[in-house]
Amino acid sequence: VIFSLPFLRERAVLPEGGYEVAYYRPIFLLVSYLQMQEWYAFMLTVGFSLVVYFAASLVVAVLTPVWKKISKSI
Repeated sequence: VIFSLPFLRERAVLPEGGYEVAYYRPIFLLVSYLQMQEWYAFMLTVGFSLVVYFAASLVVAVLTPVWKKISKSI
């Protein structure tokens, strides 16, 4: 699920002024990096996605018991 979330964002300045914003899904970047054989960018994307995955899992693991304790007391 984490690899399909669009959490990578790029903002490019247009020559005539203004910005163009693009959102990327890690799974599409990973496939593109594999096709181009860009191993450093591939590993960076995998590492970043895994950090986001573990951070989200940690937040859920910590908040679940707290939420159960709060809902029992109500």
